[in-house]
Amino acid sequence: MHRVRRALRRVVATPLDRWRQRDLPVLSVVVPVYNGAEHLDEALRSIRRQDYRRIDVVVIDDGSTDGSLAIARRHARADRRLTVLSQPNAGVGAARRAAVAAATGTYLTFVDADDTVTRGGIRAAMDGLSRSGSDLAVMPYQRLERTGIKPPAPWIRALHARPATHTSLSERPDVLVNAIACAKIFRRSFWDAQALEFPEVLLAGDQIVTARAYRDADGIDITSVVAYSWRRMDSSISQGQVTAQAVHARFDAIDAVLELLEDLPDVRAERALQYLRYNVPNSTLKLERADDTYLDALFERVPRVVEAAPADRYAAEVPAQHRVLNTLLAARDRDAVWRFVQAEGMQPEMHPSGQEPAGLTVYLPGWGVDDVPPEAYVLTDEQTVAKAIVREVRHEGADLVLDVAAWFGNVELEQPTLTVKTDGDLVDVVHGGQPYVVTSRQGAQRRYAGSAWVVTLHGAGRRAPGTLTVTLRDRSRSGTVTARIPRS
Repeated sequence: MHRVRRALRRVVATPLDRWRQRDLPVLSVVVPVYNGAEHLDEALRSIRRQDYRRIDVVVIDDGSTDGSLAIARRHARADRRLTVLSQPNAGVGAARRAAVAAATGTYLTFVDADDTVTRGGIRAAMDGLSRSGSDLAVMPYQRLERTGIKPPAPWIRALHARPATHTSLSERPDVLVNAIACAKIFRRSFWDAQALEFPEVLLAGDQIVTARAYRDADGIDITSVVAYSWRRMDSSISQGQVTAQAVHARFDAIDAVLELLEDLPDVRAERALQYLRYNVPNSTLKLERADDTYLDALFERVPRVVEAAPADRYAAEVPAQHRVLNTLLAARDRDAVWRFVQAEGMQPEMHPSGQEPAGLTVYLPGWGVDDVPPEAYVLTDEQTVAKAIVREVRHEGADLVLDVAAWFGNVELEQPTLTVKTDGDLVDVVHGGQPYVVTSRQGAQRRYAGSAWVVTLHGAGRRAPGTLTVTLRDRSRSGTVTARIPRS
């Protein structure tokens, strides 16, 4: 009965929402599709059902040989806000260009045929643009995995945790990490005035368009309401392919963006660091399943990006394993690279660490042997932060007993202590139990000795708090972290 009532409310609300929004500006939604029948229906349903009703949806079929065109036409018959175009296969860039030419809205956004939009994110961004007058809104996205919806990378979450109105690229260079073409709303007059367009053949070219838009926009809104669900596709150039062609495509885009930012040296330096922290590792981690041709492409392309980063921030912010590998790539030391990769050098959590003259050092493969300076092996502060998880919960009468693991990333514990804060509960903390175990991608395991604790929350059994805040100390090192308490 409740489902029926909700469905009836939606049926009534849709025309009412359209009437209430009749004076709002039209948003054109461009949807290119090529053989996307598996997900297109879901994508179009999400667009039609989201809360901003004043939309002009342009679906362009790029020569599909499956049922994509029929699905698009079915939706167009059911909703007059949809227009369907068709062209011989020319690539997603060309399809987007053709659809933009046909779009009539005051604003413009892009949705890929295998992705979806949330119900409220676009409306929140459009409401913000009407107040700010900005040329561009940047919206948070989440990931669509086979196992369900997952949060995006931490750097995307960090960006949108600090929303902003009518900001600029110089003020917020971190906006560059949200580089996909989707999850953006462009003012159409701005798009046309700057002659923004996607290249005919789109190989990691989204970020070139977004970087130009960020650089030239009169006002950028960074929103906090998740608007887009980006599906992980292993066949994607940007997400899955392990070929030299994919490396060159990614790095062509990187080089082009850094060139676009030449007149903003501080922003350019920030973007180079972003690439070295987030994007370049996406390519180098694939060495675990790559060949010599792929490695040759990295020899050629990675050192140029390292040269664009300020040396002090590179040493402090880029994780140790990447600095070591980047040094080997710059030296074109093929044997050392393969030894490093095969010995799980890209997984510092699998290797011991210790204090050296250069700093807290992780003893990655090749330490003391390869021609790499000791400073490259020094862990960054971010790599040694406190971490904690609640692994198990059980009730003992009125008490809640938690199996907690707490440790510092990549650090050997010596004399750890743990304190726990909750909402007024009496707490007992006992050191002991099975240590936290890390399993590598090759199946090896490392135990973090001294990481296990038994935490008893007296009188909390019925209330069942949702989180636990712990402070871990070990000699001069300390850190506080909040862990989720799973439902028992």
